[in-house]
Amino acid sequence: MRSLICLASSLVVCVTLTAGGPANSTKAKTAAATPAAPAAPKNGVKTPGVQIPFASLKSEAEFPVEGAAWVTTGAAILVPSKPQDILVRIDPKGNKTIDPVTGLNKPCAGAIVAFGSIWTPNCGSKAVVRVDAKTAKITATLAVGASDVPVGIAATPDSVWMLTDDKATLSRIDPDQNAIAGEIRLPSDCNSLAFAEASLWVTCPAENRILRINPVTNLVEKHIEVSASPRALASGGGSVWVLCEKDGKIDRIDPKTNKVIKTIDLLTPGAGGNLAFGEGFLWVTQTGFPLTRIDPKSDEEKVVQQFWGDGGGFISVSTGAVWLSNTAHGTVTRFDPKRVYSTLAE
Repeated sequence: MRSLICLASSLVVCVTLTAGGPANSTKAKTAAATPAAPAAPKNGVKTPGVQIPFASLKSEAEFPVEGAAWVTTGAAILVPSKPQDILVRIDPKGNKTIDPVTGLNKPCAGAIVAFGSIWTPNCGSKAVVRVDAKTAKITATLAVGASDVPVGIAATPDSVWMLTDDKATLSRIDPDQNAIAGEIRLPSDCNSLAFAEASLWVTCPAENRILRINPVTNLVEKHIEVSASPRALASGGGSVWVLCEKDGKIDRIDPKTNKVIKTIDLLTPGAGGNLAFGEGFLWVTQTGFPLTRIDPKSDEEKVVQQFWGDGGGFISVSTGAVWLSNTAHGTVTRFDPKRVYSTLAE
């Protein structure tokens, strides 16, 4: 009896060990396999309801583009692929890629559509390439130089303007002659270019200034003081908007007075990025905050949505669409602005 009791006791112990061991092991494996939910960043706008996980925003389409950097909107969406030496073209109506522009040499510094052509700087050949916008075939290669800056090309009603070297030479190109018609020497750090309000606007981060240039006289007419390290430009709503990288702020310039009339603090100091105006809003993309929406019509011109997480790089807006490149992942994503508006904080 005693041995039987001992045997039963041993059996009880074995059953306990057998039942308890695997159960505990399963729990441990389950816990290890479940990743922790990503935590919201410490920086950014902390107004309740403003910060939203970027992963919760659903896209309309995503296109793989190796080395995707800037995005240019128009009849076709243009995205460069430096590794492939092409301009990827996306048909926004069909939501599909169409024949790319080939035969390029390290496309850089943006692209514009003007005078019936696509113009894109090529840093590999130090030239600007002119492409027929309908056929996507190269019609001319102008050996004018090229500078690998964020956005180094813009168009006025009669000319193409381009930063053509690392010394920030701003060259004026006559589209009828396919030749340089004039040059302006700028401070060496100037690196982004835009045309708005009948003027050329240039960011000069080392000086914390924006230059306003008269394209008729080829003269710098105004030096406008802004927040630290201006990086990118956009225009809309009767204003010129400047993303200032070091401070994580956006300055709003009134082109009538040439003064900053409002500074919007994104609370993201040191984050690189880009911005665009469209669909009645100002849109921003930054490292760690792929998409931020600002309402310029509100009394406070405030940030109404700030999506945090992985992604972002360059942003552009067309009718009914926000286009966002992700340089690290090699993608360009299309978002419906209405879907963005309706995506709320959890």
